[in-house]
Amino acid sequence: MSRFIVSMVFCTLPLFAQAQAPVDPFQGLAAEMTVEERAAAGLGDLSPSQQEFLDAWLRKRFELGSSPDSVLPVEAAGAAVVATEAADAAAQEQAIEAEVERRVAEELAAAKASDTEDEASAQEPFEASVTGGFVGWSGKTLFKLDNGEVWRQRNDKVYRYFGDDPRVSFRRGLLGLWRMTVLSTGVSVAVAPVSKAE
Repeated sequence: MSRFIVSMVFCTLPLFAQAQAPVDPFQGLAAEMTVEERAAAGLGDLSPSQQEFLDAWLRKRFELGSSPDSVLPVEAAGAAVVATEAADAAAQEQAIEAEVERRVAEELAAAKASDTEDEASAQEPFEASVTGGFVGWSGKTLFKLDNGEVWRQRNDKVYRYFGDDPRVSFRRGLLGLWRMTVLSTGVSVAVAPVSKAE
């Protein structure tokens, strides 16, 4: 009789072990649904973290039944996923702000370099010709140049020019004030720009 009992125990042992082993009834939506079903449900639009959350939520429902209390651990997991996604969004926003700041700094540096270049070129002496019959100056005289610029005499001095060479040179002095010199005679006068050629 004891032999019979021992053999029965050995025969039923695999069945007992199988009954005790936990079986996961839900393997995830990717395993449970066909490609067409996943497409129809719109699961392809979910991020990997959203798919993991949904699989965990459904798995908890299968394991613990449908009581509202069984959902709490999954809700906590969902909160973690939401927190992770919020952190990712914040990091992305910081990266965007850093890129905007970098580009603005580049543009400001380029604009400053351009202004410095313009100032440097404006500081350099240059030559031009006075247009419209140059006869000298008589106080607050306007000088229209062939490069499109217009300059004005800064003092009340008078000078009569009787030559036929209207070429003049412009040089900035130590205090930043300009002087115009008639090239053929060497006579100069204090001037200031009225307008620049575009």
